[in-house]
Amino acid sequence: MGRSSQEKAGENRQRILDAAARLFRTHGIDGVSIADVMRDCGLTVGGFYKHFTSKDDLAAQAVSGVFDQATASWQKVFDGADERKQSRVGTLVPQYLGNRRAERRCPLLAFAPHAAQGAADSDAALAYTAGAGRLFNQFLEDTRARGGDDAQAMVLFAAMVGYRVLEQAAGKTDWMRALEAAVNEKAASFDSAAPPYR
Repeated sequence: MGRSSQEKAGENRQRILDAAARLFRTHGIDGVSIADVMRDCGLTVGGFYKHFTSKDDLAAQAVSGVFDQATASWQKVFDGADERKQSRVGTLVPQYLGNRRAERRCPLLAFAPHAAQGAADSDAALAYTAGAGRLFNQFLEDTRARGGDDAQAMVLFAAMVGYRVLEQAAGKTDWMRALEAAVNEKAASFDSAAPPYR
């Protein structure tokens, strides 16, 4: 295979991964077929198996890639908060709660149904567990670096993600607005118990 053919194969593989990630986030992994992904990126279904061994292989790589993007996105929020000498967690939580675009849905939410319903040892479920653990530890990292309370950070993480799960199902009711305000208030006051930023 010549250099240009290798480059083209790499580009096609990335197109498939990008389309899969977007469609899986929007419709769920189980709601999207290989044919849907290939049609979305303008390639034939037959070409799929040149790049991936199965849908689970594709899903695992897409899930892992989306968690990588989320990790980078959270780090960008943290870096911006550092530049402004603001709370990392207090900056991240409102942004997280306000993200309602399906194609940008947090992978914790987007892929949880598939990971929960599928085989626990499938490649996609393993990629979910690894990615979720990375985001969880990234959230706690700042608190630990400043000698803060891990338990409070864990509760806030659970509240942040739990709110988004409930919002997806229940919508923007009055009680959901009250819950969002409570989570944001907790995030805003979260740093008062921890040592200041350096």
